[in-house]
Amino acid sequence: MKNLIISLTIITALAFSSCDDFLDKTPYNSVTRNTAITSVKDCQVALNGLYTHFKSTSYYGKNMTVVPDLATDEILAIIGYSNTYGIMYQWTYNASTEEVVNAWAIMYALTANASFLLEEIDKVQGDEATLNNIKGQAYLARAIAHFDLVRLYAKTYNASTAATDLGVPVVTKFEIATPPRKTVAEVYTQIIADAEQALNLITTDQADNVYFTKGAANAFLARVYLTMKDWDNAIKYSTAVINNSKYALCAIDKLSDMFLNDRGNEIIWKVGLTADDASGRQPGYPYYNDSQGKPNPDYMPADKFLDMYDQDADARFFTYFNAVQTRYGWTGYLVTKYPTNPAFAATTNANGSNMAKVFRLAEQYLIRAEAYSEKGGASDADALADLNTLRSKRIEGYTAQTNLTGNALKNAIWEERMKELAYEGQYWFDLKRKGLGFQRATQENAVPGINFDQLKVEPNNYRWQWPIPQSELDANPSIPENNPGY
Repeated sequence: MKNLIISLTIITALAFSSCDDFLDKTPYNSVTRNTAITSVKDCQVALNGLYTHFKSTSYYGKNMTVVPDLATDEILAIIGYSNTYGIMYQWTYNASTEEVVNAWAIMYALTANASFLLEEIDKVQGDEATLNNIKGQAYLARAIAHFDLVRLYAKTYNASTAATDLGVPVVTKFEIATPPRKTVAEVYTQIIADAEQALNLITTDQADNVYFTKGAANAFLARVYLTMKDWDNAIKYSTAVINNSKYALCAIDKLSDMFLNDRGNEIIWKVGLTADDASGRQPGYPYYNDSQGKPNPDYMPADKFLDMYDQDADARFFTYFNAVQTRYGWTGYLVTKYPTNPAFAATTNANGSNMAKVFRLAEQYLIRAEAYSEKGGASDADALADLNTLRSKRIEGYTAQTNLTGNALKNAIWEERMKELAYEGQYWFDLKRKGLGFQRATQENAVPGINFDQLKVEPNNYRWQWPIPQSELDANPSIPENNPGY
């Protein structure tokens, strides 16, 4: 990681470059501890730089929203596709694959810059509440980046092996260093510690926010504990969000507006884009792409996923998909969950640009429902109540279920999760944490082949762990070898 950390002095300067006063103090290509952060305003500028990392096309601006789903059976490449993300789709990625290398770089840039802010902020004089709120957001940013890194580049959390499974390096200092990989357990310990600090320090709490809030910290911890199969804590933190009156599941007739205009009280935290920076941040582009008239996308939804929805009454079906004639000459359903925010429509290279809604209230109901169902017994009734609540806000004329228990209930929650969170970058991680593989199904207009519509991935496939980038291995002697199989 030595080369990466050295480069971060420049990355940090660029992240801060939106502040004229700061540029007056410090050359654009060097940041010194004595001058980089000396005021509350500097702290806010540094914090804004962290959010800029989340907006990267290599992170939640695009790839983290798109790549995990197209690397499953949820999506199929269309005959005539441009091979965009083709290596990831075909499961042939290696230590030099662009998406693998860039994700590692941007996430570690974020952890290092968050650590730099946390090291310096206590030296700043100013309003304590404001500084604590900034500090809490920096902790949460660092926690999210470490969580995404360990989910991608290491085995999923397993309580019986986490203390010995290799995780990823933990970066809590801004320094030139060659840190070794920590165990999965150690990484999760750091993640939870940072997230708890965030929860204690952040004072803001409102829906539809581009900044981290207490709700975001609770939602994140619920997701972390679900991954760890710590059902009690998953229930605890998801309940804190669900019981917060600031958040509400959007009504059936408002669902399409939430995804079109990127707004609504169901959104806990979204990656804030403006018309100035929407260019290239296009999670919808590979799925639709009508920039030249009729759509000519690279990928289409798998029929077996379309068939899960009540196509006459489920608002998600009407919002997430549309049957259109393509430039390829055939008519079929395409993913329209990212229909281009009208505020970005005039922006060059913004076709399919919408804000990633990284935390939504719907997910919290699904987390709590899954955790209750895994506890079983009397908790099944609570799980079913959450499932019914979500469905009632998605399906017109829905009749509440009353007799689902045990495995039937677990399967219903799992299917509901697939339907609700489709094309939001969650499904690959869900398969991994559950220890499930997948099998794509042959479909008309899909690219045929063993690595395409016939791809079968077993739960023990080594590529569920992304490879450590070759550039990191070359620069960091503390990581002597890659993940098995690469």
